[in-house]
Amino acid sequence: MTRDVVCCRSLTLSQRGEHDIDDELEFSNHTGYVFHDSRGIESGATEEVDILQEFIRRKAGERRLQSKLHAIWFGLLCVHDDEY
Repeated sequence: MTRDVVCCRSLTLSQRGEHDIDDELEFSNHTGYVFHDSRGIESGATEEVDILQEFIRRKAGERRLQSKLHAIWFGLLCVHDDEY
């Protein structure tokens, strides 16, 4: 199996990344781990939630242990109104 290398550029707080959750990200300082980055969950949006739920269902149904989802990292960004 071949894997595409995905390059990411830095975004400012006002920009939103458009990631494909099915892209596999691998980092040289975390060998043996495969990461997937979603577009995030925007307040009130349902499309992102649907994509994330389908990905989790698919990974939960994988037969090979290597292909299963092992962890979910959920990050929050808290911004104070007086900072911007």
